[in-house]
Amino acid sequence: MNFIAKLNRLIGLYLISIRWFFRGRLWLPFILYAILQFIILIMLCNYVNPFIYTILSPLVGLLGDRNAEYFGHYPSLYLMLPFVFQWLKLAASIIFEGLAIGLTAALFIRALEPRRANNAEFPAIFRKWPALLVIWVIISGIIFAVNWYAPAIFHDYLSGSPRRMAVFDIALKLVGVVIYSVFIYAVPAVIAYGENILGAFKTSFRLFAENPVFTFFLTLFPFLLTLPITYLSEKVEIIVDKFSPELVFYILLIGIIVDAIVNYILTGAVVKFLLEEE
Repeated sequence: MNFIAKLNRLIGLYLISIRWFFRGRLWLPFILYAILQFIILIMLCNYVNPFIYTILSPLVGLLGDRNAEYFGHYPSLYLMLPFVFQWLKLAASIIFEGLAIGLTAALFIRALEPRRANNAEFPAIFRKWPALLVIWVIISGIIFAVNWYAPAIFHDYLSGSPRRMAVFDIALKLVGVVIYSVFIYAVPAVIAYGENILGAFKTSFRLFAENPVFTFFLTLFPFLLTLPITYLSEKVEIIVDKFSPELVFYILLIGIIVDAIVNYILTGAVVKFLLEEE
């Protein structure tokens, strides 16, 4: 397949998701997952509420000895909000994101191939939740490990050089995209192909090996939509100091919406690709 044909196929996969953008039922799993994240964000912004403080302070305390106390003051709450929210969001992601992708994959299978609707019933998907959870934990764990240990490994090289740090940050994000590209087919393969955990990983590795550049760009383009929110979240000190602390809440809220859109587009494109490859 030449470059133009692959590009057309890539655009066509995205267009499948975009064409059905306003079919609310296809969004349902990611809408519910976004609502869960919104509830977490609201609870964090109301951290000093006695009831919420009792629940969250032990969790916030796990992130540092004085974090629970520091997080309870204004405007330091908003300075720490992206950091604390990211950790709680990661915990929610480990438990629920694999399931949300699996349920959305099932909805796309019903829409794309109605004759296979019986193989994509929700009770069957929920029975596969443990497998989806394990796969997602492995994927998240690998990406987290790279993002956690790589800066420490290169600390001496990066220290004192803002230019090197900026280049390294871009490179680290691209490495994350590459890692996710290798595993991107695993969760949908459990639903589309009925794979077990090992089979899903084998399928993902095989499809990536056969289409490495195609899969990388399939993953990359939706990821680019998240970069503005990521950038703003990393400039939280400037936002709190120069603008309004409460603006951090709205940036993170937009981030939740953007994540839902990206997950929806990517899941639809991957499911369509898997059905075509089958």
